[in-house]
Amino acid sequence: MFSYLALVWHVEDPASRETARRLIERHDAQTPDWRTVVRGNGLYVGCTGIRPGASEPYTLHGGAGAILGTLFERPSNDQSAAAPRILDAARTDAILRTRGRDLVERYWGRYVAFLHDGPEATSRILRDPSGGLPCLSVRFGGVRLFFSAMHVIQHLGLGPFDVDWGYLAASVCLMRGHTSATALRGVSHVLGGECVTLRENRATSTFYWDALQIAASNPIEDPVDAARQLRDRVMDSVRAWASCYDGILLSLSGGLDSSIVYAALRDTPAKERLTCFHYYPTGSDMDERHFARDVARSGGSALLERPRDSALSLEPLLGVEASHEPANYLYYLEHSRLDAELAAERGASAAFIGWGGDQLFYQERAAFAAGDYLQRRGLRPRLFRVALAAAQMDRVSVWQVLRAAFVQQRLQYRWSLRAEVAKYRPLIRPEVLDEVYGSDLYVHPLLSDARGTASGKLWHAFQLSTPWEFYDPLGRPDDPERVAPLYSQQVIELCLRIPVDVLTQGGWDRAIARRAFHRELPRGVANRREKGGIEWHVRGILEHNAAFVRELLLDGELVRAGVVDRPKLATALSGKASPLRPSIGELLDFLGIEAWLRRWRNQGWRAAA
Repeated sequence: MFSYLALVWHVEDPASRETARRLIERHDAQTPDWRTVVRGNGLYVGCTGIRPGASEPYTLHGGAGAILGTLFERPSNDQSAAAPRILDAARTDAILRTRGRDLVERYWGRYVAFLHDGPEATSRILRDPSGGLPCLSVRFGGVRLFFSAMHVIQHLGLGPFDVDWGYLAASVCLMRGHTSATALRGVSHVLGGECVTLRENRATSTFYWDALQIAASNPIEDPVDAARQLRDRVMDSVRAWASCYDGILLSLSGGLDSSIVYAALRDTPAKERLTCFHYYPTGSDMDERHFARDVARSGGSALLERPRDSALSLEPLLGVEASHEPANYLYYLEHSRLDAELAAERGASAAFIGWGGDQLFYQERAAFAAGDYLQRRGLRPRLFRVALAAAQMDRVSVWQVLRAAFVQQRLQYRWSLRAEVAKYRPLIRPEVLDEVYGSDLYVHPLLSDARGTASGKLWHAFQLSTPWEFYDPLGRPDDPERVAPLYSQQVIELCLRIPVDVLTQGGWDRAIARRAFHRELPRGVANRREKGGIEWHVRGILEHNAAFVRELLLDGELVRAGVVDRPKLATALSGKASPLRPSIGELLDFLGIEAWLRRWRNQGWRAAA
């Protein structure tokens, strides 16, 4: 798996220079398989796990830095193409002259850029707007380290790192990954679209990419034009990602989003290198195999079908990686090894998934459409049609939608996560909710001020501020790379510019995506209103592991720290009928945090540098 480490220091500071030298020597001595990409002028960049054409270093002319990951050029009226591995003088000059903004405006991909401007004696670190590749950071002895995962710096002897309980509380309140904080004090991360500028021993931060600003610029209100542009962007993005890999696995759920990914691939040479697979539940959940079969059949592809295992053991949770923050690990417990075995069998180096489509194409909360339209266009006859479509999609009365729209307009009300978390996460103590939402500490810096953005688009931007997880916490070095091709910068930008009332036109969720691909999708898939789920399957797993779950949660750190209400938790885990109805996601988040805390505290990291 592709990993990287970069060090930045002030070359005129003897102490920083000596610290950097020792860290680099220690790193080189213990990682002989790593490749040094850049070294000099206060910048060191190294990487390992290079996969040519997919995850690799791109060097700037004249030793001016490197871009790590996957980089595409996007000409204004042409298809995206892989950027050259060595960026020539003209490309390098444009990137440096704009202080890195040229990367955001003329390129896209999954990357972190390390740029050094010699005349300014300045280094810049820029993470791509989609946040496709992690970028963690630690400061040590005048040196700033940027790296892809905690295991990359373990041998350097940094730390110890204490748990940030404020961040963990925010994460169970659905605020994970929205700020530079992590679950470890002293470890931060660069956000998507953020550029960190380092000059001498000072650091400043600027966002080169702003979701709310994009949403307010040149809205696309014509549904025909919106569908045409969305189809072009999705086709271009999916095919560009497919060009990076010799063989591809596609998780074909039978839902709209993964079906669109297949539609973008089926008439390309990539289809010959494509293996479609589907995991189906064996219990009471909806069996979506017939939808997945219809999609695969539409392009003449075979479909591999595998049953889900409700007797899955959760005990491997206790061996999760000591990462910078916990995750919801059940997906990885179920899929990691099965996907890897299938990839090895089929010669695939990537696993594609339709993740991101729900957020991008707008799958829920159509009720916001009327308020957004009223704010944008004022009181017009079309408002009633917008409200009627929203009511149809959300299955509420049209008067309820209109009332909410006028209240939003009159009181300048904006969507807030606070009330929803209290409703859908009943096991969290109220005082924890008050503390988390009484501060902007864990709110994305670009979303803390709505800047007049209407509720629907604010909700849309919030959903798109958490990136796809590139690394599998249970993965192994030779596993296939995990790719969510829909979640690409150019698709994100376009969807942000389409108003909510257009995205939900006619009372259909993801209406523009359906329109864009209606010719390629089987009618049954294109017209599906219900969304499949695996809730009963997951409940079966929790019941099978009931003793383990109770031991881990009832006597766990979240209860001791006062984040979770123990009596309510005990009721939820008792198996008895109760009006208290916590979501499956809430319990899985708690399990992930408890497993992560045990693993981290047993990891044994100590300061040794």
